[in-house]
Amino acid sequence: MKTDLNYCIVLSSEQLAYLAGSKYGIDRMKILHRLIEAAVLEGTEYAMKGFSTTLQVGQAILSEVELSSKLGYDKKTISRVLDKINQLGIVSSTQSNRTSVHTLKCISAWMLDGNRIDNPFYVQLKDRQNERKNTPIISEEGELFSPSSFPSVSVSPQPAAKEESGEGIPTDNMA
Repeated sequence: MKTDLNYCIVLSSEQLAYLAGSKYGIDRMKILHRLIEAAVLEGTEYAMKGFSTTLQVGQAILSEVELSSKLGYDKKTISRVLDKINQLGIVSSTQSNRTSVHTLKCISAWMLDGNRIDNPFYVQLKDRQNERKNTPIISEEGELFSPSSFPSVSVSPQPAAKEESGEGIPTDNMA
């Protein structure tokens, strides 16, 4: 039982705004909260029929179906929110045919009964933002955008602006 547990959560303003926002009554922070609650604080063996792994500190195992049933949200909605929080660098999720392993990147440490437990998967904000540059963009509706999905725009070069000489302007009027 986790008696006295505190979290060191690091979010950018963009990440916090997304989690605090709500669309169609979906509490996105509640989804992150479930992932944080499910994260292990020590290496843990996990096995189910057809799947086994060792969870490390800062990882949680929850399928989209489990999250959906626990929170009362549609599975597709859960999937979209997870895709977006992955895109934002809050978590990193890996799916198997049975379940998903979610690695929390936004938790730097936990304080359990006065003892600090560092998250080996914590990624500093500046590094999370660098990772995002190579991540595909996902819309609120869960659509995947790629550079080829944006319309091509051609811009003809403009001649460089020329500065006027300033002749004939009295200098005593300049402020």
